[in-house]
Amino acid sequence: MKTKKNTQLSVLDNAREKFILACSEAQSLQLINDFGSAFIAAGVVKTLREVLTDEVMEEVFMPLMNTKIGFLTDRSMSAKKPKTPYTIPVVRDSIIDAVGMGLHPTGNQFNIIAEKMYPTKEGYTFLLRKLNCKYIITKGYDRTPANSPYAEISTTINFEENGKRQTLTLNHMIKKNDYTSHDQLQGKAEKKSKKALYEYLTGHDLGDGDIDGGTIDIPHVDMTGDEKKANLKNKVSNKVDLP
Repeated sequence: MKTKKNTQLSVLDNAREKFILACSEAQSLQLINDFGSAFIAAGVVKTLREVLTDEVMEEVFMPLMNTKIGFLTDRSMSAKKPKTPYTIPVVRDSIIDAVGMGLHPTGNQFNIIAEKMYPTKEGYTFLLRKLNCKYIITKGYDRTPANSPYAEISTTINFEENGKRQTLTLNHMIKKNDYTSHDQLQGKAEKKSKKALYEYLTGHDLGDGDIDGGTIDIPHVDMTGDEKKANLKNKVSNKVDLP
């Protein structure tokens, strides 16, 4: 019995070392923007699939599901309408996607919604910090009628890019109901703002999701990273002074 336990600990320790190594390699993907990055990405995915066996998933990562210390999903047994939690393959794929972006499977940096991984407000905060992005977000208030199914909140992002101070002004449509609080709307507007800023700086379109309302149906526009950035540039001005 003791030998079996020692063997299990050895397996987990080995998996931990390889997982940390894969995460470190994934960090470099955020700094490389060329065709050679495909080789690094393939290596990261391959390593993670080898490391994240069903045993490791069951012992380490599945207990993190639906906890704020780990990651939340739209399937929780503790919800008002309990749903069967996601399976190991779905969680494994989500963790691989998250790690590939530079996110951690702790601290609620991503959610799993409709079997897909979506970065959270905390996740975008983490990603922007890694970019050494200096920014300030000013949030407005919902001006729609109380019975409206959507809130409309404007935000202004003052940020610095390559030493140049700029402003990005956005208008967000956020799903709401009779139980949605002001703080929840403000939090979602902040998350959308950080998402937009990250996409502007990187040219990556990451999609959007809401843990309370499932995925958000946004018309898809097929564009390259440069085109995505150019699209957001229409909303950028250079009139801000950051502290």
